[in-house]
Parts: sequence; C-alpha cells; structure tokens
Amino acid sequence: MKVIAVTLVLLLAGNAFAGDLIHKYPIIGKSKPSLVSILTELESKLTTGGSVDTAVNFLDSLRASIDSEQIRHDQLYTDQRNQCSAELELRTKDVKDAEQVLNRATEQYENCSTSKKKADAELDNNLDSQKATDTDIKILDSIRQAGAQNYNAKKQDHIDALRSIQESLKILDSFQSGGASLAQMSEISLRMIQDAVKLKTTNIMSQISTIFAQMLTQNGGYIEVFERLKQLLQNLEQNLYTNLQKISEEEDQSIQEYDDRRVHLVEYYNNLKRTENKLRDHITTMDICQDQQSAIIDSARGKKVRNGEIFDSATRMCNDFASEYEKATSVRKQELDLVDRVRSKIIERGS
Repeated sequence: MKVIAVTLVLLLAGNAFAGDLIHKYPIIGKSKPSLVSILTELESKLTTGGSVDTAVNFLDSLRASIDSEQIRHDQLYTDQRNQCSAELELRTKDVKDAEQVLNRATEQYENCSTSKKKADAELDNNLDSQKATDTDIKILDSIRQAGAQNYNAKKQDHIDALRSIQESLKILDSFQSGGASLAQMSEISLRMIQDAVKLKTTNIMSQISTIFAQMLTQNGGYIEVFERLKQLLQNLEQNLYTNLQKISEEEDQSIQEYDDRRVHLVEYYNNLKRTENKLRDHITTMDICQDQQSAIIDSARGKKVRNGEIFDSATRMCNDFASEYEKATSVRKQELDLVDRVRSKIIERGS
C-alpha cells in the first residue's frame, strides 16, 4: 500500500499543472477541495490499511462528481449562450431600429430645412412685391388725383366760357335793341378774352372780341356783321358743349381704367398678403418640424450609442462565458484523465 501511495504522489507531481488549474477553477455551484487534498486523503486511507476497493470507489465517486459538475456547467453554459443570443439579437435590433429612426429623422429634418429656406426666399420676394405694388397703387392714386383736378379745372373753364357766351348773346341782343351799355359790352369782351386764354382758343375768341371792339368803337357802324357775330358765338357755344362732353367722356374712361387698374392692384396686393401669412405659417411649421426632428435625432443617436455599448459589453461578457467554459471543461478533462490513471495504477498495484 505504501508503494501505491508513493505512486499517487509521483503521478500528482508529474501533473502539477493540472493541479494548479483544478485549484484555480473550482466546481461550479459549490466549493471543493483541491485534487492534491483529495489524493492526499486517498494516500492516508491506503497507508492506514484502506482497501483497494475503497480507493477505487473513492475515485469513482470523485469521477462522478467531476462528471456531474461538467453536466451542470454544460447546462449553465447552454443557458448563458441562449441568454447571450437573445440579448445580442435584441441589442442588434435596437441599434438597427435606432439607425432607421435616425435616418428618417435626418431626412425629414433636411426636408424641413430645405422647405424653410425656400419659404424664407419666397417671403423676401413677396415682401418686395408688396412694397412695389403698394408704391404702384400710390402712384396710380396720385395720377388719378391729378387727372381729376385737371378735368375739374377744364370743366370749370368751359362752364365759365359758356356762361360768358350766354351773357354775351343776351347783351348782344340787348345792345342791338338799345338795352345794353357800351360798358357792359366792354366788360363782356374782356371776360371772353380771358376765357379764350384759359381754353387755348384765342384764335376764334380773338376774332369775336375784335368784332365786339369794332362794334363798340363804331357805335353801331357794323350792324351788318351782327348776325355773323351772333352766329360765331352760337357756334362757339356748341363747340364748347361738344368739347365739354368729350372731356367728360374721357374723364369717365380714365376713371374706369383707374378703377379697373386699382382693383387689379389691390387684389394682387391682398393675394400677396394672404400668401405672406401662409408663408409665415409654413415657416413656423418648418421651425417646429426641425425642433421635433432634432429631438428625435438626438434621442435616436443616444439610443444607438447606448445599445451599441450594451451590445459590446454583452459580447465581452459572452466571450468571457465561453472562455470560462472552455477552460473549466479542459481542466475537468485533465482531472478525469488523472483520476483514471490513478485508478488504473491502484488496480494494477493491488492485483
């Protein structure tokens, strides 16, 4: 028995590396003594008269313990691999989802940014057009006001001239019958000259005024031209009525053209105003869009980084699980090999 004990020690010494590994990686789930302690105990049993069968049974029990430990570790490692697979799959999906959300939000942000820039440019053009249109309306109003003033002045000049002609005809009839004085005739003649200057009809008016003057100076010496003078005044009166009608029609046409043009400009200006409000609303919407998408981008980027870090951490942990399993399994194989060799030696020595 003493020889067997020495053989066990020598076998153990020849496999010191295995002993070190066994000591470093204990049985999972419970603490176990080192193989040195186990074989030392076995040596003690043999040196104190223990039977070979007892030693073999002891080694068989030890082997069963190591096998049981490996089975438990196999199951644990299977669970770990399943958990690792699920966790890595989850984190991969989360990273992919975050990337998709990030890409969509980035694209939407760019779309909103581009749309906002376009709206900003359109708003600038719109405001320039409003300013130009407002200026056009003011110029149009100014022109119309000047036109109205010019028409009213011409109209009044025609009315004054017609009044002078009508008074001249009355005085002329009265003068012929002796009912009007030379002073009255002289006053009328002066007024007609003034009206001729206003109406720019100095040619015909000067003819009439000349005849008036001749009649006054000759004191009735030109009775033969009386009817001709009267006819000239009546013709001039008719011409003034016709001309007044013409400038009134021209004024009406100018007013109509002014109204049409102003309605068009005002409608265009109001359309610009409505477009301005729509553009401002759109710009506000795009600002909100950019803020929202920016928040989504930050959140998605953070989720991507966070899940990426968890994925890396889980990968390292799962690699550690695999490394631990491989090392522990290798150690157990060495343990089983050593136990089998010792068992064979004990049986061989005891036979």
